[in-house]
Amino acid sequence: MNEPDAASRRFLEVLRAEPDSWSGLAFALAEDDDIWDANAERRAAVLAAILFDPRAGDRALLRFLLQQDIRQAEEFWGVSEELRLGLLLLAEHRCVDDAWLQWSAKIANFDTEMGLDLWAVLAGGVVAVRSMVAASDHPERDELLERLAAEPYADATDEDVERWLLEQRTRYFRAPERRPLS
Repeated sequence: MNEPDAASRRFLEVLRAEPDSWSGLAFALAEDDDIWDANAERRAAVLAAILFDPRAGDRALLRFLLQQDIRQAEEFWGVSEELRLGLLLLAEHRCVDDAWLQWSAKIANFDTEMGLDLWAVLAGGVVAVRSMVAASDHPERDELLERLAAEPYADATDEDVERWLLEQRTRYFRAPERRPLS
């Protein structure tokens, strides 16, 4: 992924300083048939800026952005790169309290169900997340517990989660594949 431009970095600084300005990033059905979400590109720019300059104080903003990308995924099919990146960036905060939001991203539509891993859900700590889910009265509790009991998550460790986080972050910084000249 390319480093964000100066305007995107400045915009992120405004968002960090003024949480009231986040509403301009909310999911909004667009009038144009070619654009489904009027604010998707702005959210993508913010996520890219956070990728290159993550901060501990970004968690609330990342939760908001992920909620908007989940709304988009519920409305349309597919797994957007922004949904994947938002899931990763939030998972890097390793908060047990984010597990249900991360689960919502996983089950937003058929494509997210098939295309997203559960590792992000476990990012708050494997034992802590399993305990929180088991103690919860959340309507999705039994479904999530069942998924976490299946392979490859049944014997998951915090080291497995760390490995997944590193693999995910690394994919954003890999050099593009070179094709031989013909």
